[in-house]
Amino acid sequence: MIDFSKKMKRTLVTKSDNPIDIYNGLDRTSVAGPLRASQEMVLSKWYDEKIGEQDVIIKLHTGEGKTLIGLLILMTKMNKGEGPCIYICPNKYLVQQVCKEATKFGIPICTIGENNQLPNDFLAGNRILVTHVQKMFNGRTIFGTGNSSEQVGAVVLDDAHACLDAIRESFVISVKRNSDKELYSELLKIFEDDLVEQGEGTFWDIQNNEDYENLMMIPYWAWIDKKSQVLKILASNEQNKCITFVWPLIKDNLDKCQAFINGGELQIMPLVAPIDMFGSFAKAKHRVLMSATTQDDSFFVKTLGISVDAIKTPIVNEKMKWSGEKMILIPELISDGFTRDSMIESFSNITYKFGAVSLTPTWKKQDAYKDFGCILIDKDNIFSEISGLQQGKFEKLRVLTNRYDGIDLPDNACRILILDSLPFFTNMSDKYEEKARRESGLIQKKIAQKIEQGLGRSVRGEKDYSCIIVIGAELV
Repeated sequence: MIDFSKKMKRTLVTKSDNPIDIYNGLDRTSVAGPLRASQEMVLSKWYDEKIGEQDVIIKLHTGEGKTLIGLLILMTKMNKGEGPCIYICPNKYLVQQVCKEATKFGIPICTIGENNQLPNDFLAGNRILVTHVQKMFNGRTIFGTGNSSEQVGAVVLDDAHACLDAIRESFVISVKRNSDKELYSELLKIFEDDLVEQGEGTFWDIQNNEDYENLMMIPYWAWIDKKSQVLKILASNEQNKCITFVWPLIKDNLDKCQAFINGGELQIMPLVAPIDMFGSFAKAKHRVLMSATTQDDSFFVKTLGISVDAIKTPIVNEKMKWSGEKMILIPELISDGFTRDSMIESFSNITYKFGAVSLTPTWKKQDAYKDFGCILIDKDNIFSEISGLQQGKFEKLRVLTNRYDGIDLPDNACRILILDSLPFFTNMSDKYEEKARRESGLIQKKIAQKIEQGLGRSVRGEKDYSCIIVIGAELV
């Protein structure tokens, strides 16, 4: 006979709420060593000084292990019974990368499966949910919107500046002329007189040419006066793909929106993003934003509602002064013959014994590499190609488009990084501001941040190094 009373009297094991103790107790794989000094310092500072605060910003150099820090912070909250906990990545590729890291360290995680349902282990606070920013921030999110939002204890936003752009896009209705011609024409017709008054020649250029150069803002007084007409059109086209995921977020606040138009597209967006619609994030008890040391965090206040105190007093590793080596070369300043085209041809025809990657801002720029047999990376092959580089499959030049953040190419995975052409804004509000205020320090800062992010792709640690080739006249 089994004496169950002995087993029932066993003392329950108390889970630690100290992130460093938690790490030491994890069932890690053999390749996962002890915490780095910088990780210990950051975790200790957070635990001792900021564990109870709603908003915390952590700024670390590239390659200092932000992912593990974020996961351990969430494990601390989970052990304290303050779940459910979410780790949000800027894109789908990084979700796989974070899951791989978490498995290596023995951290309990889960993801959203093909059934598109929130896992029970996440809702019960037993596992950290790892997902990407578009999954949470859209008008039809499974996390719910407004008062119907799922209650969340703690959220970590990784590469927060990259996430910021995606969050802003979640509030934008973008009507493309080539795919939504009837809807585009109907909206343009409503504001024809107002746009003609602003600039008749530019209006006719927009009317007659499907280009993106001639950009106009619909006057705010005309937008407010004709709001009901716009609402009627949008509501009748709610099932259109360009509207359906945004409509629930802005349908009752169209008077607080602005609109821009060019020959190829019309965009409608709020003046201030109503982040409260995403209650799982806005009302989370704890929000931790992680970013690189070079970034300006003031943008978090307007878009995400992050507290000013969190921005003024981020957690940083003050002892970290140096992280890897970058040799930056600008061929066009060496010789006029070293043009963008000649550099693309030269670097494309090399058989590499280490990783070589080119980073372009647009698919059109990426096409310049196609004739040379380079490997063009898109959403379908990004995971396999980046994994191949990390496993030592080199030979050909890889070409990435608009991936200035979230891609890790350490050591031999990338010894040559080509930064090809100037990054640009996709949001028409930013484009209009750039056009109207070309000397604005704020605009220049936003572009500089994107370039800084690109420069950080190839050097991921203290002992890492790479050569960065800058090409393209505007970028130079």
